Amino acid sequence: MKYPQVPNFINGQNVTSQGNLLDVYNPATGELLSKVTLSPASAVDEAVQAAQAAFPAWAALPAKERVQIFYRYRNLLEKYADDLAALVSEENGKTLGEARAEVLKSIELTEFACSLPQWVNGEVQEVSRGVECRSERWPLGVVASISPFNFPNMVPNWTIPNAIAVGNALLLKPSEVVPMSANRIAELLHEAGLPDGILNVVHGGRETVEALCDHPGIKALSFVGSTKVAKIVYARATAALKRVLALGGAKNHLIVLPDANLEMTASDVAASFTGCAGQRCMAASVMVAVGDVDPIIEQLCVEARKIVPGDNMGSVISPQARERIEG
Repeated sequence: MKYPQVPNFINGQNVTSQGNLLDVYNPATGELLSKVTLSPASAVDEAVQAAQAAFPAWAALPAKERVQIFYRYRNLLEKYADDLAALVSEENGKTLGEARAEVLKSIELTEFACSLPQWVNGEVQEVSRGVECRSERWPLGVVASISPFNFPNMVPNWTIPNAIAVGNALLLKPSEVVPMSANRIAELLHEAGLPDGILNVVHGGRETVEALCDHPGIKALSFVGSTKVAKIVYARATAALKRVLALGGAKNHLIVLPDANLEMTASDVAASFTGCAGQRCMAASVMVAVGDVDPIIEQLCVEARKIVPGDNMGSVISPQARERIEG
């Protein structure tokens, strides 16, 4: 095993949870990288308690003070960009170039969170003499994020900087097949000065997700993954009266018209269906060719022949995924 067993990260510390162990492989080589615990509901409860204890002091800070953490975190992402990209490539199987692009996007997302104090302030309107309408924004408390395997670094950063910068405490449940990037994110935020308990990482599978959906201490939940699971998570978490944002899969169609730029269209279409080995929402499954676009299709074939698995296209996430695609 190349790396130690992946622990949960709760209240600023690595915590080994009880539960079944899952092997974590490099999908491109089959090398055993690590093992991760499929945490039970008790681990979720432990993380929620830590987050609830840390939340009041964090929420009481002015927003401009909270985002100072993310200025430092952004610089750490830049400092360790190559190492973070290598870890993404290793546990996900995507090319190193794709992994670097993912980390660069995480930096951009963090920069956005740093700007939040400029536009999440409340508003006061004088609607009549002596009469005001006032709107104010307050953090919810403890929230949760369930992220997928295809972008181990970027998708967690869709949620973490924003949710925490506006004053919430967050539980992250990454995909169990790519657990290491999530812990590295937590370590960097800890290094940047984030107080203990504000970000907690709990690893696991179905039981862990169900515990996040059901726990009364979690006020909101975001999910990114398959449409099938997105529907289940949405139904279960909203039944527990949580705010839920559940993003499922996509079947994108590309419509190519005769006035499309030949080289750019062919290159972009090829990149669309081969990027991340097709394991992303931008991976178009259908191209609709309208009118006289034969030259574009011919050039697309030229571009597609340049794709070399293992060179400029990475692997799919598992043997089971490969078998499903082949079927």
